[in-house]
Amino acid sequence: MMVTMVFIVTWAINRISILRIRKKSDQTKEISAIMQRTLDIGHNNVLKLDLRRRYAKNLHGDMMPKEGMSYEESINQIHPDDRSAYLEFIYDLYHGIKKTNECLIRWDISGKETSGEWRFMRIKGVAEYRNSKQKEPDTLFCTITDETAIQLEEQKDNEMTDKYRTMFEQSIIGLAFYDKDGNLLTANRKMREILKFQTEKDPYYYSHSIYDLPTFRHILDNRNVEDLYFCTKSIVIERGVNCYTELRVHPIYEENGELYYISFSIRDVTQERELYLQNKKNDTQMREANIEIQNYENQLQYLMDTCNMRFFRCNRKDRTCTFYKRISNVESKMTLEEVAEHFVDSPFRQGLYDYENYFSVQRTDLTYMHPLFHDGKDMQWNFIDSVPFFDENGEMIGTYGVVRNVDELIKKQEMLKQETERANDSGRLKSVFMANMTHEIRTPLNSIVGFSDILPMLSTPEEKKEIIRVIMNNCDMLLRLINDILAISSLDSGGIHIEPRMVDFAKSFDDICESLKERVQNPGVEFIKENPYKTFETVIDNGRIQQVITNFVTNAVKYTHQGYIKVGYRYENQGLYVYCEDTGDGIPKEAQDKIFDRFVKLNDFIQGTGLGLSICKAIADGHKGKIGVNSEGKDKGSTFWIWIPCEVNKEES
Repeated sequence: MMVTMVFIVTWAINRISILRIRKKSDQTKEISAIMQRTLDIGHNNVLKLDLRRRYAKNLHGDMMPKEGMSYEESINQIHPDDRSAYLEFIYDLYHGIKKTNECLIRWDISGKETSGEWRFMRIKGVAEYRNSKQKEPDTLFCTITDETAIQLEEQKDNEMTDKYRTMFEQSIIGLAFYDKDGNLLTANRKMREILKFQTEKDPYYYSHSIYDLPTFRHILDNRNVEDLYFCTKSIVIERGVNCYTELRVHPIYEENGELYYISFSIRDVTQERELYLQNKKNDTQMREANIEIQNYENQLQYLMDTCNMRFFRCNRKDRTCTFYKRISNVESKMTLEEVAEHFVDSPFRQGLYDYENYFSVQRTDLTYMHPLFHDGKDMQWNFIDSVPFFDENGEMIGTYGVVRNVDELIKKQEMLKQETERANDSGRLKSVFMANMTHEIRTPLNSIVGFSDILPMLSTPEEKKEIIRVIMNNCDMLLRLINDILAISSLDSGGIHIEPRMVDFAKSFDDICESLKERVQNPGVEFIKENPYKTFETVIDNGRIQQVITNFVTNAVKYTHQGYIKVGYRYENQGLYVYCEDTGDGIPKEAQDKIFDRFVKLNDFIQGTGLGLSICKAIADGHKGKIGVNSEGKDKGSTFWIWIPCEVNKEES
């Protein structure tokens, strides 16, 4: 009996356990199915990164091949500009700096090496440890979400914002916005120029309310802001502001009638006022001139004698036109039809065939025409004024006026136009230069500051050494940017100064190559040095030549991803010939003529200012040498070279 009872109890317990296990299994399957549907709906990918095998596989989704992908292969799928961020993401998880981590990268879904199809992927990762005592994880689990649409939308919004910000900044009228309490929120470039702000964070204008400013202190009330429009003389002694201005204050209210913003505009009308006063003065002078007009006839005769000007008189009745070099002496006489043949597509030409209607009023025209007073074939510009004259009955008798050759004036105006356009181009280049410098300097500074903050948190010498190496690389990059700026400043102020001195260029070349070799960190790129001499003594500016070699190699490192970078020199054609050959991206034929101009960059995604090669050209010109590039085109490598005339004092092979 006891055995039977034990058997029944045992059977019941087993039965209950089996049912519980089945229930938990069903719950697990249900949760798994829910998670699967959630991942499918969110278009998420889940990856497992085996850190020991350095291999990654899909847990969910098809981001990677079914068989998975090695660590090196996955790195090649990431955009070069995002690889450092991805490595930092892995580093922080692997070393336990962060329990969870995320980053945004561009991933190539095409699998092509030359032209990728980039998608923005947000990666969120967590490390898995086998036990609590384990210091380094074996596995990383990552969820990957495609945020391409979000990023493109953000870029579009940023472009639109920048567009309106540019319109605000480039306005020819000074504009500013204040909050309802009168505190300055922002002011555009023209506003800061007129009122001579020192910076955008000028303490005076940002600490004073608009209601407290001297100009508005007695006319603006913060309880009831109304539209104001007036002209005044604006004087700020401590800033040197002394000009006539046109001011407007406009309140902006919300739908409920509450004051929201105050807009303020200012326009410098000093020149307009001066022009008005000048015009007023001119009117007075003209009235005085009419009284003395008889006295100017002799001066007019002198003007016609000494200037390239003719007086003409047309007779309506016999349809002839008489020209005078002197008022009383006829130079030539033609019919109106003969005169018309000298004009080319001008209203005067048609008017001469419809003389009565066209010349019944005063006419002034600048025409491009065949010469009237000689048989030359060259076209010329003439300024023609004609005035009708009438008899006592009001009937038109004919016209009179002057013909003035203004060829030289037109040419000078064209030269002035070209100089103005060149000045405008110079201003645009300076704006581009400032934009490039802001971006280029910010990049190494961000790295230096960021890695400097991380440095105290590292424990091992190897980690600190790696971070210090990154900081030093960015310091070197920042130093090269500053050197480029100084070099361009030297160019603008009179050219680069060349100081030739005796130097053993063979030894100097070895030294600079040892330094540049450290910059070639891509394991797939070999650095080759070709020094054909043991001793090569000559007189050159060694520092400038080293600057050229450094720029050549720096550019080659940026654009060479596989193959080699070879630097060498030789004595050729009574001069020093230095070259840098690489197997990089190459230079398209159409870009080779402008590659040595300022701010020219063939790839905007590659860091740099576009100044290095223009500085190299200035150095070559300073030595009375030559510089150039040889390249068969895109993806076929390139060879940059410079030739400097010099004499060899001592040479040993």
